[in-house]
Amino acid sequence: MRDYGSGSPARRRASALAPSRLPVVWARAALDDLIAIDAWLDEHVSPATALAMVTAIRRRADFLRDFPHGGRRHRRDTRVLRVLGTPYLIHYRLAAQRCEVLRVYHEREDWREDDAGLRPAPARGDQAGLT
Repeated sequence: MRDYGSGSPARRRASALAPSRLPVVWARAALDDLIAIDAWLDEHVSPATALAMVTAIRRRADFLRDFPHGGRRHRRDTRVLRVLGTPYLIHYRLAAQRCEVLRVYHEREDWREDDAGLRPAPARGDQAGLT
């Protein structure tokens, strides 16, 4: 019988080929987005739906630990990952030895990228100087 202990050549090759897990770091703006999503769903749908959605978003972001290139390329050095079965998108970037979640937003929201990161596009009234 073969010995597949930790010292076996096969085990060492397998561990060398296994992807290393990247830590997922949430930007303050992304955490604020989660809070806003939770609050909106809690008020307009139900507390159970809000909890389920925030949990789904967090789990999908955890997917990036093992598959950091799982999202599609976006602008510059950023990527976007869809939260499966939902209208939410996770906007992130790969940095030195970590994955940074920048924002979480609904697919119907109009978002723009600036030098400081992502920000929501102003409403039409705001663009015209009207409030």
